[in-house]
This record gives sequence, structure tokens and C-alpha cells, in this order.
Amino acid sequence: MQNTSIMKSLFSAVFIFTLALGFSAQAGTVLKLNSGLIQTSSQQGVVNLKFNSGPILDTHSEWIVQFESPITEAEKSVLKKKGFKIISYIPDDALLVTGDGVRLAELVLKDSFPKNQVRAVEPFRAEMKLSPLFGKMAKATLNQNGSYLVSVYDASRALVVAQKIQAQSPQALIQKISGQHIVVSAAKSEILNWAAFSDVEHIQPLAEIQPLHINLESTEDSAASLVDPVPPRGDYTDLNGYETGTKIMNFDAAWSRGLTGAGEVVGMADTGLDSGNALSIHRDFMGSVKSGYAVGMFGKTWADPMGHGTHVAGSVLGKGTAAGGALKGGAYSAQMVAQGMWSPVLNNLSVPSNLAGMFGQAYTDGARVHTNSWGAAANFGAYEKMAATVDQVMFEKQDMLILFAAGNSGVDKDRNGRIDPNSVGTPGTSKNALTVGASENLLFIGGIQKKVGELKTSPESWPVAPITESMLSDDPNGIAMFSSRGPTADGRMKPDIVAPGTNILSVKSQQAGAQLLWGAYNTDYVYSGGTSMACPLTAAAAVIAREHLIKNLNQPQPTAALVKAVILNSAFEMFPGQYGAGGASAGQEILQRRPNNDEGYGRVDVGQFMKYGSSMNPMLLDSKTGVATGDVFEQTMQVPASGELHVNLVWTDAPGSANAAVALVNDLDLEVVLANGTVVSNNDRINNHSFVMTAVSANSSVTIRVKAVNVPMGRNGKQPFALVAVVK
Repeated sequence: MQNTSIMKSLFSAVFIFTLALGFSAQAGTVLKLNSGLIQTSSQQGVVNLKFNSGPILDTHSEWIVQFESPITEAEKSVLKKKGFKIISYIPDDALLVTGDGVRLAELVLKDSFPKNQVRAVEPFRAEMKLSPLFGKMAKATLNQNGSYLVSVYDASRALVVAQKIQAQSPQALIQKISGQHIVVSAAKSEILNWAAFSDVEHIQPLAEIQPLHINLESTEDSAASLVDPVPPRGDYTDLNGYETGTKIMNFDAAWSRGLTGAGEVVGMADTGLDSGNALSIHRDFMGSVKSGYAVGMFGKTWADPMGHGTHVAGSVLGKGTAAGGALKGGAYSAQMVAQGMWSPVLNNLSVPSNLAGMFGQAYTDGARVHTNSWGAAANFGAYEKMAATVDQVMFEKQDMLILFAAGNSGVDKDRNGRIDPNSVGTPGTSKNALTVGASENLLFIGGIQKKVGELKTSPESWPVAPITESMLSDDPNGIAMFSSRGPTADGRMKPDIVAPGTNILSVKSQQAGAQLLWGAYNTDYVYSGGTSMACPLTAAAAVIAREHLIKNLNQPQPTAALVKAVILNSAFEMFPGQYGAGGASAGQEILQRRPNNDEGYGRVDVGQFMKYGSSMNPMLLDSKTGVATGDVFEQTMQVPASGELHVNLVWTDAPGSANAAVALVNDLDLEVVLANGTVVSNNDRINNHSFVMTAVSANSSVTIRVKAVNVPMGRNGKQPFALVAVVK
């Protein structure tokens, strides 16, 4: 420590300050944090390690280290060898690390990084760790009590941090410690003190999570207020095939070829599944449950006292036994890992704070698709710890596709006849998850058969035409008015896809007191609606896509990115939506061609991807090694006939930092070079998928390129990716 004062004096007082700017600054000259943008400047490697109160090299251990250009494995290797722990990527070109400040100064001054110079070093301060969901820390709200999620760098330090919180804030109540997370109840005024602890990475309000079905007319415990002018008979003689939503999605095309999910395992976290006993369960699920777990707060069983999870499970893999096979789920031969999140204490769904452990439990039991019809109906668009955890799980388990319902918070508050943007809740804001919105089913008997304008919630949520004139399930090319729309707070496109989510008929939980949701068909089946219903149908489609890839398309171990790319590429575009192409002033539902923040890439179409390998010969590429910064992957594709070439690039990105203002970490670009040399591209710096659609001529060849713009947090230095290219 003898040279500490010398080290301190060598650092210039180059002030790094926060600017109220957009994201237009040149890459590498700004740190994009939720707490504000920090403008940096390069002066021949001179680094700011000074705080307003003076040098802090001796006392501080958390640092943001920004480099002059994209980060390579060489820079990360030096930091690791010198004892620094790399926590996360901070845009642009920076790493959040923990370690000794004097040692970091030595590394920078000696120019120890072989391929890159350091532009700036910024102490990672307490205020940078607070979620933007807290808003301004106004004095009037500081004494209000709340529940908070405190995330630490290292799970082994969680108990120590909890003890420090208790010592700092004696009135605080430590509710739970699980993995890297601590749930605390206390006054809002205390959180900045906790953020100052060197082991704490991030603090956010605890999100209120709920099942994502929507109560339009019913009360919590009764559907007595539902009025159907032509009530269903309940004896299966009045079914027309559209009830389950599978007909619109063309599941018949897979079933007719023997693809029904056999050999596949689906995870489901929800309110539970019927009786919670695989040996005495609703007959539609007999033989379908591989394992079941109680994961809710103080839960003792995975039974479903509410009914939501049973309905969801029926859409995934219900056998339709009670209906003589007429009401089957999309992947009715698959098996399920049922994870009941019902809390008898809360009398509601509760999500484990160790979300990664829950997904890992299902993965261990063989689940490679996991469906989740729950989320937050507030703080829309936020990328926070739950969303980042989903991304972390998928990045570590590249063959596990996790799906989330987008939410039911679509409203027309500005009364312009169009659903407002920015209403997707966490964890649907995850980059890697397949986030599902709700389109309309096609059903005129059963459930809720009213115009939107006749619903009790219409005056507040959907007050004007053309929305008020629509029925809930009268046009499969329409989006359910309640379905949440994007974008996210950092501009990413969500939802990714839509599927039928209105008046869906599925299995009723046989537990006493289970809700009738949107109304009963009979004692075995009930109707319901919401993105909760669209999500499991999409999960079933993902199961079939995975089965098709394995059995028919020579992809024995498909990654989640490839399954997702197939779902996106094959989707049915719904533009302009159910109200026609009259423009925004006339309430046109979808204003832009796909992909967009209303329908994503469109409605899931099983029949379309079942053509792959028969009437269509797609280029399928599942690059499990991937590309490193500066790499360019090329592959030539022969075009047999004139048409439209649709190319989807998807990658499962490294988790973003909940403290960063931009979630994307590893950035890839997509280019298509036509036979005449024209380059068609559709790249951005915020999404982890890209799409090119262009006309191509018969008997020509095109070159498809994937360019690694920046891969700071790859797997062994590289970002795996998947490509699907089809001429339609």
C-alpha cells in the first residue's frame, strides 16, 4: 500500500457527469445507466477515479470500467487473473466489476490490457443501484412502507447483507432470503442506505404478481353475471372445433402427421394443477404428469384451488378424454412438470424469489419448454431482476425456451380508438423469453358473448369505436383489446407473437371453490380469456416445433433460439388487423407490417412450419458455437422459385444489468446479399432478433450474413445464434 498516494495523484480530475440526453451519443463515450447517462471522454487513457468527496481507491470496491472499443476476452481475462469479479455488462463497452481500487489503478496505469485501452473508470455508487421504478425520492413518500427485492452479487453473502440491513434499519422486516435475493419490508427512506453496502448490486420494489387471465364480467368467485344469448349445451354436440383455439393455429396439420408432443416435457408454473396428485387427477391429465412441486409461499401441494393453472395446462396437453377427444390441448401427448405457485397464506399466486431455482427444477426433470401465464400489471416496459433472471437461465440453458404471457393491460386511455402502447409487464419484458400476446378466437357460443362496449369495464378502458363495436371472439385476425402492447422502456419490440386468447375452452379444476373464470361449459370444462390462455397454446406449438425439428428436420438437439426462430418465421401476419386499413384516425389496429409492437411477428401458425421439409425447404442453422466480436458468418442459399424470402435471426442473449438503461448485451447484425449485389439489412442496437423480408428471383442465390458487432459477454467469447430462411 506504500504507493497508494502516488497512484491517486496520477489520476486526472476528468469529471464524469450525468447528462439528460437520449441514446444518440457516439458508442463508447457514454455509460447508459438507469440513474442517468454518464458522458465519458478519452484523454490518452487518463481515467477518473475521483468522487465529489475525494479519492476513494482505498475504501471502494465496485467499479464501472469502460474501454475504448468493444470488450474482448483478453480484457476480461486480465481482470479475472488480478482477482476482479465481473458482474455484468454496462453499455457502452463497460463492465461492472468488484475488487480492490488500488489494484485496478495499477492495471490501468500500466496499460495491462493487451488489446484495448481503458477510457474511464467510474465508482459504482449507491444511487446507481436503485431501480427507476422508485421514481424521484420525494420527501413526501420517504416514510411510506413497502416491500423491496435486494439483490446481492454473491449468494453466499446474502445472509450477511440481511444482517447488515437489520442492523442499519431495526424496523425492517426480512421476509425471505433465497439465492442472491433478499425480500425486505421497510420505509422507503432506508433503501439508499442499503444500496451503499458493497455486496448489494440492485434494489427494486417487489413486483405484485398475478395470474394473467382477465376478469371482464365475472366476480372473483362466480360467473353468475355472465349472460350468453345462446348458452352452450354442455353435452359436446354443439362444438364446432374452434373452442380450444387449436383450430385457428392449424394444429391439425401436425396431428395428422403424428406430431402430438410425444417424448417432450413441458414445465408449467401456475396456480397448480387440479388435485395435485398424478394418480388421482382429472382424466384429461391421467398419465401426463411427470412430476409436480409446490413452490408457492408456504405451499404444501401443487393442487389448484383457483382453476387458472388447470385451464392453462389443458391448453398445453389436455387429452380431451372427458370430451371424447374433442377438446384436446395442442401437444396432448407431451408430459408436464407442474409447479404450483399457490400460497395458502396469501390466498393467491406467489413467485419464488429464487426464480432460477424454479426453472432449474423443471429443466432437471426434462422440461425444454416452460410456460408462464403470470406477471406484473404495473411498471410497464421495465427490465428488472425477474426479467434479467429469465434471461440468465436461458443463456445458461440454451436449449430451454421459456414463454411468458405479455399481460392484459391494453387500454385506450387517450380515447383515439386504438390501444395505447407500452403495457407489457415483467417478466414478459425479458429479451430471451417468447412473450405472447392475445389474438381473438372465433366463437359465438359460450364464454362472454358481448360487444366490448357492453362490458362493465368498457367506459374506463375501451370507451370509443371501433373497439366498442367489436365482439371478443368474432375475428381471428384481430388482437384482443386487452392484450398488452410494446415497446419496452428501452425500445425493444414486445410481444414477440400472438395466439388466440378469448373465449378459450379448457379443463376446469375439480378442487372445491375453483373459479368458473369466463363461465362453465359443463363440470369438466370452463371458458376463459387473457394472454394467460394464449401463452400455453403457444407453448404447445413450441413443443410441436421442437418435435418436428428433431424427428423430421435433422436437428436432434435444437436450441431455444432455433425453436423461437421457427415460431416467428412461420407466423401469420395479421396486418392491418380487424378494423381494416383506414389509418390511425379510423382506429386501424396494426399500423405497421410485421414485426411490430401489436402482434409481434404475427399469430402462431403450426400449419405453416409443418410445411418446412415438405412443400418448403428452409435453411435452418443452429450455430451452438456462434460468433465473436468482428466475426462474419456467411452461408449461400439457392432460391428454387421466385417469391418472398423471409429470414429470421434469433439469439439467446446474455442477461442485461437491471441497473442499465439498455438491456441488449451481445449485438449481432443480419444482412442478405441478393444475386445482383444488393444488400438488404434490418439491424438495430436494442433487440436480440432481426428480420429481413425481400423479393427473390428463381434460380438465383443469396448470401446470408451474420455479423458480430459486439459480443462482450459471450459463451467462451462467442454468441450462439439460430437462422431460419424460407422462400414463401
